Amino acid sequence: METGRYMVVMQSGRKFMVEEWGSNHVQWGDIDPATKKLQKVKVKDVEVINANNTKITKENGFKNICFLAPGTSPLGYIDLLDSSGLERIECDLVNYIE
Repeated sequence: METGRYMVVMQSGRKFMVEEWGSNHVQWGDIDPATKKLQKVKVKDVEVINANNTKITKENGFKNICFLAPGTSPLGYIDLLDSSGLERIECDLVNYIE
């Protein structure tokens, strides 16, 4: 069963944990060559990550916990954090948990 939970280790040695919250139906698809429309397929065996089963908590030793706005790339944000050397970047796309 997939969870949408993974660890990212940068070349600098910094480690980041990512959890993708959402529904238990992952949608993906392919372009139909005849109609040029996206054909979606649903995969049902995906664990839902939410506030009840998150591993990213202060009690588990995580700091600078944040939510990214929908459509924001977690890997892009992690790369930006790592390349800047900052602990956190304040902007409209990020909501930090205090």
